[in-house]
Amino acid sequence: MLVGLNHLCVVTADLDRAIRIWADRFGVGPWGVWTKDASNMTAAVEGRPTDFAMRVALASLPSGLRIEVIQPLDERSPYAQSLVRHGGADHIHHLRFDVDDYDAAAARLRNLGLDTILHAQFAGAPGLEGSFTGTYFDTEPDLGFVMEIGGAPEGFAMPPPEEVYP
Repeated sequence: MLVGLNHLCVVTADLDRAIRIWADRFGVGPWGVWTKDASNMTAAVEGRPTDFAMRVALASLPSGLRIEVIQPLDERSPYAQSLVRHGGADHIHHLRFDVDDYDAAAARLRNLGLDTILHAQFAGAPGLEGSFTGTYFDTEPDLGFVMEIGGAPEGFAMPPPEEVYP
């Protein structure tokens, strides 16, 4: 079911500070930065439709593994809730795994009785049909972290970043 590790996500209260440290101190980058909100994302938190906003940054390591940094822009997201639980400190929030078949993997994880923390759809590059679907499962009791799986239609591409650092 799990065929690779796609990225690890760090939640922060200050995305600009976090990606400067990753880039300037540890040599990770460049970072693409996007804003996600109701204009380009639909989400359900614990099964309830929820509008929230966040800034997201992604950078790739030479191995192909990506680092994602998320800054919540309001209190309604699982990221904001996680920051509160961690006293506002940066921390690893989730690991996203690649899967052979998103629908089959999601069904299998639900059949294990795992709670869905977040289910969201993100718009792709302008002019493309379809969206990326990401689902977070509460695997903390079993694995010690939240697990994300995702799926996208053939040809899906992310929109261009709003900014790049450095």
